[in-house]
Amino acid sequence: MNPALRTTFDWLRVQGLPPLPVAPAQDPTRYPARDLDGSLKRDKDGALVPAFTGKNPSYVDSRGIPHLIRHTQYQNRLPTQAELQTWFAHPDNGIGTLGGWHNIVWVDVDVKQFESQQACDQRIANWLSQYPLLRQTFIERTHSGGWRLAVQAHEKTFTNFSLDGVGGQHMGEALGQGRFTVLAPTIGPTGKAYVNMQRVPPVWVERLDAIGLYPVSGRREQRPSRQARPLIQSQPAQPGVLRLEDLAAAKAQAVLHGDSPLESRSHSLTFAMREFYGWENWAAQNRVPISGNAEELARAAGAALGIDAERVERIMESVVDPGSCTPAAVFTGGEISAWKRVWKLDRGVYQELCPSNTKQSIQTTARRNHHILNGGKPQKKRDAVIHTSAVHQPAISATQIQTFVHQAREILAYAHQTERGKVTGERSTVDPKVWVQGQIYRIAAKGAQLTIEARDRGAILQAQGDTVTLENLTVVDLKRFQAEMLRLQQRHRPCATAPAISRQGQER
Repeated sequence: MNPALRTTFDWLRVQGLPPLPVAPAQDPTRYPARDLDGSLKRDKDGALVPAFTGKNPSYVDSRGIPHLIRHTQYQNRLPTQAELQTWFAHPDNGIGTLGGWHNIVWVDVDVKQFESQQACDQRIANWLSQYPLLRQTFIERTHSGGWRLAVQAHEKTFTNFSLDGVGGQHMGEALGQGRFTVLAPTIGPTGKAYVNMQRVPPVWVERLDAIGLYPVSGRREQRPSRQARPLIQSQPAQPGVLRLEDLAAAKAQAVLHGDSPLESRSHSLTFAMREFYGWENWAAQNRVPISGNAEELARAAGAALGIDAERVERIMESVVDPGSCTPAAVFTGGEISAWKRVWKLDRGVYQELCPSNTKQSIQTTARRNHHILNGGKPQKKRDAVIHTSAVHQPAISATQIQTFVHQAREILAYAHQTERGKVTGERSTVDPKVWVQGQIYRIAAKGAQLTIEARDRGAILQAQGDTVTLENLTVVDLKRFQAEMLRLQQRHRPCATAPAISRQGQER
């Protein structure tokens, strides 16, 4: 492995990201791409599409034979040492990774969307000046002259973006869950290399629009089709009537914006379609008035994904029994979860139609977890210095909060040990500034200052030494951190036989 590639490889390992190989582009007459039915893929001009583009997960083995990699499995696990040794044995292979890990989004600015290289570079310079936080994040130049930045985004609902506002000119893609990105020093199809400008951990942002990225609204003007149906025009929300697209899960809403959160566009469309059908079924069963039609939304989602209209119809036909579909909210959280969704969208509908026993369960859970239904967010307690139990509700004591703070610092120490221990083999103290990111929580420390954030809730605890200055914990938070500590202690106990539940930071 050459030194430049080794640098990227080691950086990915330290960040907890999967290093994946990239084979050089191959002659499509020798290695053509194929459709699911085995037929050869051709572009709009009839030319063969290459299976190895120089930008997809693949590798050339030690004999020079190229192989494709089914990269979706690495959305949930890191490659094994044996896989890495096989992939990077040949010196011609490049390197890349996947979006979605630790909420990382790879922002890919495409130079071909601009009038010239100069126009692209000037626009990026203006963008970085407008959002100086981005000057502190990971930055690379692509082989074609574009730009690639990495951020950790708390919320991502679209892929195609513009810097000109919602519905503006398409300027690039925000590559999230399951999307592959090529990194330096890979040689691209142009024969030029990707070049790293700044290799640092990605900065944290709440939403993509907080750094000036906006959805292009799903238009696919570059690939018009006479058979394509126009995107559905969403009707404004009316009191007492819920929009079907608003009820759907975030992944289904993302598909309507042209994002493909699953392993393929077909899988993403099928998921969205079942979600739309599921909410139609649930609304009918519970007499909840809705606007919108599952099939119309499915066709709109297919158009946003750039799927041919005839193929969209075939995918729709693959859903054999739409009447049996269930919304993701009901599947994971039962009726209570569905009615919580209704409550967020229309309080009047919730109060009128939600069964009394379900309302009671929701209110009981909300009180137990320190939520307030009439505000929609956890109650914030700003003067939470831990010497007076009157500030806290009885469910969580001052001792439990102190234990939570101690556990958070221990989790940081274990995470730091995992990274540093690979090099030194010893346990080290936490650096003056260190953080760890999981699927739900982000823990960060700078000196004696500790901050813990939770997905969809923001900061839930801030402490300076042993003094807590902000506390917004729930019983669920306490249980999750306790379970994580038990898991870490088992993993680090000598001769422990119980395997770790998951990689550090992913199951909290």
